[in-house]
Amino acid sequence: MNAFRLDLLTLPELLIILFVAIELVIVVVALVAMLVVRNRSISREKAFQKTRTTLLDAVQRMTGAEPDPTAKSKAMAALGGLPRDFARRLLTEMAELAGPGGSLPFEELYATANLAVEARANAVARPWERLRVIREARALHDPARLLAGLVRDEVPDVRLGAFEALCALSRADEAVSAIALLAQDGRLNRVRAIDAMSSASPLPVQSLVELSNAEMPDVRQIVVAVLGNARVRQAVQVVVHAVTDPDAEVRIQAVKGLRELNDPSALPVCLSALNDERWEVRSEAARTCAALGGGGAAEAIAVLLDDEAEWVRHNASLSLSRCGPAGIAALRSAAARGNESASSALAEARLSVTEGSLV
Repeated sequence: MNAFRLDLLTLPELLIILFVAIELVIVVVALVAMLVVRNRSISREKAFQKTRTTLLDAVQRMTGAEPDPTAKSKAMAALGGLPRDFARRLLTEMAELAGPGGSLPFEELYATANLAVEARANAVARPWERLRVIREARALHDPARLLAGLVRDEVPDVRLGAFEALCALSRADEAVSAIALLAQDGRLNRVRAIDAMSSASPLPVQSLVELSNAEMPDVRQIVVAVLGNARVRQAVQVVVHAVTDPDAEVRIQAVKGLRELNDPSALPVCLSALNDERWEVRSEAARTCAALGGGGAAEAIAVLLDDEAEWVRHNASLSLSRCGPAGIAALRSAAARGNESASSALAEARLSVTEGSLV
């Protein structure tokens, strides 16, 4: 066999060999780099998990029936073995697992390690870094005191996250100032803001009542929904007034809110809402009138069985089925003249009775 001779190769062939050799070198270097990165990641994760175990044991001894005076120093030594970024992540995760009632030791360790410096730096960094700060603040009760500023952030998701965190941390009074901004961020963000504020305790009732007259209808929508969902009895008249608001979305929330408040004195205004120009309002009003008035509202609700909007007819039928004998009588009368919605509601009512008798 003849020996391989480079001098017999053409220039294109030499170039091909050179390129193949370079690619092989690149592949080998990439594989080595991947192995190095993988091993470092595994080592860091092992160190992370080891520190977690050590920290959990130290915290248990810090908070036990007979606290160990050396436990905190051992916990700090364990945290010191991690990069500060990892230490923040670990304390956040452990505080989340411990819940609001058990996060105090982790807040103490966070403050002792002075990790707020990094949190403040992240708060002016990219949006995803600010979202991480919000998660940390929610788990550790805002150790760097950043939520009050982030609730007015220029990025919608950031200010919504800060708003939800403030409400969860019983600082809803500080979140109220962001409602006007959140109102501009779309329906989904408004719904999330309503849910967060409705479950807040204590609820800043007076501030919300003042906002109920805001110029922006989306602000009024959020406020009325919160007052209704949170069942704020002293704000019933605010919600009642909103049933005649110029904005349809506000009226819808008002009618829903009165159903949550379950105040029979609001029945007259809900009965008037059965004649609203918007079918969405009429639909919700039917449900609320049934809840507040029962059989006494059946005659008024029955008028909606012939409404031009199918969904109104559907909700009116279901509402009448919950209005007792008077409602069932109205459904039978409508079904006799061929009303499909009434017939369907009667069939569902019979099925419910049958299933209930079998239980």
